[in-house]
Amino acid sequence: MKLSRALQKGLRLLADPVIRRQALNAVDAYERLRPAECACCGFKGRFVSTGDAPVGSLCPACRSWDRHRLFALALERGFLDVTGRDVVNCGPETRVWDLVEAAQPRTHRAIAREVQQADEFGSIEALRLAPASVDVVIAIHSLEHVDDRRALAEVRRVLRPRGALVAMVPLIEGWATTYENPAIESGPDRETHFGHSSHLRWYGADFRERLAAAGFVLTEFTAEPADAVRYRLRRGEKVFLGRFGAVDLA
Repeated sequence: MKLSRALQKGLRLLADPVIRRQALNAVDAYERLRPAECACCGFKGRFVSTGDAPVGSLCPACRSWDRHRLFALALERGFLDVTGRDVVNCGPETRVWDLVEAAQPRTHRAIAREVQQADEFGSIEALRLAPASVDVVIAIHSLEHVDDRRALAEVRRVLRPRGALVAMVPLIEGWATTYENPAIESGPDRETHFGHSSHLRWYGADFRERLAAAGFVLTEFTAEPADAVRYRLRRGEKVFLGRFGAVDLA
């Protein structure tokens, strides 16, 4: 009987004692998981894992990650409101798109995150949109992939006076300053240093200063401990709402 290529590869990997131990540890961790609830689709049960996130952080029903569920809570609890507004979405993640669509914005456009992928509306670094033409710009795990100072200037340009930026980024609160190094260029090196092959930095607490320098006044949404357990969220992750002056998005 001829084994499939995938099975052959799996058997070769499991022959490595280090990989075998890691696989067993992952199985043990999964078996210890308690059921959770998805804030995006309502699924209740045991979550699963991917190679890019902690064990048990992926909803098996709608494939939402922890950041998507935190964004869903921020919408549900009125921290931000996109209903009836002109929204630009700067990321490729379908869960965020679906959540915004369900909130019934007036218009909802997706743009490319990076210049190399720019479409008819451009990218977050070079928006092909008129000044003061947008109410809300959503950048969920987008800014770490691009020239963020250029991107924030573009967001500021296209937002209306009552507009707002909704942002989430990989952030280490214990670091006073953002870790970045333009000399790190290869995908594997970036993954080692910044957590992903296309990341340009890992933000520190000074992320707030970067947004303030671009003209934004910040409000932050963080899940309470009970919510982190119930919805399987990353502890301490935040949704940042950048506004102009004291104008409220809600």
